[in-house]
Amino acid sequence: MPSISLRLRGQLADRLPGGSAIIEIGSGITLDDFLGEHGLGARHYVVMLNNTVAPARDSVLKNGDSIVVYPQMAGG
Repeated sequence: MPSISLRLRGQLADRLPGGSAIIEIGSGITLDDFLGEHGLGARHYVVMLNNTVAPARDSVLKNGDSIVVYPQMAGG
């Protein structure tokens, strides 16, 4: 079965042991579907897919993909 690498950064890292995991995915699942299933569907997260910031949420995931999710930062 295909799998992807998921890394969570910042305050999100507490959701996974060590902040990362290898997760099996079904065929044809989109990035948006995956994020929603893992409680990361909110638009206030910064998402990277294979080193691309803000990828198309309708991108179909494939074996070996890497997803990194950061909480948005605000500064002043």
